[in-house]
Amino acid sequence: MEQIIWNSFLDQYFDEHTMSLHIKEGRPMLRKKGTPGNWQPEIDTKSFNKEEMKKLIDDIYHEIDSRDDGFMEIDRKLSKVLQLGPYRIVIVYPPLSDGLEMTIVKPIKKLTMDDYKLEKDVFELLRNEAKGILISWSPGSGKTTFAQALIDVYHKDNHIIKTLESPRDLLVSDDIVQYSFTYGTHDEVRDILLLSRPDYTIYDEVRNTSDFELYKDLRLTGIGLVWVIHASRAVDSIQRFLGTIEMGIIPQVIDTVIYIDKWLIQQIYRLELTVKVPEGMESEDLARPVIVVTSFLTKQVEYEIYTFGEQIVVMPLIGGPDGEGKVQSKGKSAISEYAKNTIQQKLVQLLPCDFLLKIKWSSNLDIYVPEESKGRVIGKAWANINDLERSMGLKINLKSFDDLPLLDVKTEINGGKKNNITDISFPIEFANQNICFLIGDEVAYFTADARGIVTIKAKELVKNMGRKWFVIVDTNKL
Repeated sequence: MEQIIWNSFLDQYFDEHTMSLHIKEGRPMLRKKGTPGNWQPEIDTKSFNKEEMKKLIDDIYHEIDSRDDGFMEIDRKLSKVLQLGPYRIVIVYPPLSDGLEMTIVKPIKKLTMDDYKLEKDVFELLRNEAKGILISWSPGSGKTTFAQALIDVYHKDNHIIKTLESPRDLLVSDDIVQYSFTYGTHDEVRDILLLSRPDYTIYDEVRNTSDFELYKDLRLTGIGLVWVIHASRAVDSIQRFLGTIEMGIIPQVIDTVIYIDKWLIQQIYRLELTVKVPEGMESEDLARPVIVVTSFLTKQVEYEIYTFGEQIVVMPLIGGPDGEGKVQSKGKSAISEYAKNTIQQKLVQLLPCDFLLKIKWSSNLDIYVPEESKGRVIGKAWANINDLERSMGLKINLKSFDDLPLLDVKTEINGGKKNNITDISFPIEFANQNICFLIGDEVAYFTADARGIVTIKAKELVKNMGRKWFVIVDTNKL
């Protein structure tokens, strides 16, 4: 672990424990002290008025002009981002802010890979095997510090390394070229990197669609990538690419995701694309391309990513390989519920009537509709139902409401209340549960209260219950 020592007039505001200064005109200066993920705020007695802050800004500009390691990274009318050695300085002017403010950030220590005390197989993975790496978690968790340690590993192996930064605040050897998007577009940087062909490109940090597209283009040409990305969970960093990059390409460009918290590696995921039946489904007819996300540390499969209809599903799994090499999942319930909600939303847009559905993992979907609506759902020469099957990717069995499984339970109906309010009492085990009613051809859901009583207040529904038949559907069988 190397203490970062510099020679700048800003050094007077920092000690070995200060990560950043936060200054606003007329307010006491605040310091963050500690380490990434483990810091405490400290209010300083020192405050800067407007004139003192302008003097501080002038001194920063003067020092930047006199040094080779000083840059104006972003120059906008009401905000500036500057880099002075290890110091990253953000200045915001009114009226963008409600007062002149400045944030100065300095990394307090530089770690080597030895400081992380990695297992041999983890070090070998990062040094030689992984070529498309994402380093993820929240701001201030130590992602950039780990990226710098990884750069040192590649540099010692004599690899050609280039970085993409905005601002350029990685502390790297002079042999390493640092690019900034402040002075070049994504297209220009893409052309430079594709022509110069570095062994590794490190990007701190991925933010927008252009970044994701650049990642894909560079990785598909064989350039090794280490990119820093904000995400609250390791799997979320993969999800940020979904929709921007085709799902089938993701494992080709992202093979490793590292989750950093408090300077420590908490998780490493490896990605692999295969064709299989997703966990929780049964029929071989449902086989599809699946991204399998495996923990490198535990060797357990933790997620599967696949398409279901038009949706992309990121399904968490529980447990790991058993003696037969299988994975214990959360079971059919999680997948069935997700699938049911997805299909329900789509069918609401496509069907001309109320409906209920049952998913059967033999690749079939039972749809229950009013008897008089079946003709419209089927369509002329079965055109509508065929289109529906193609859209859902499932075989559809169209059934009547008469075929619905009914709830066999004793109820008491009290319809003598004011304003035609009707109470239906269920056994106490139905307390706080959603209950499905079929009132004529209309599907309605109600939630029983803590006593197991469903109160129906809608006047039209109460009238329909009196004029038409109604039944209670056993949704556990759907």
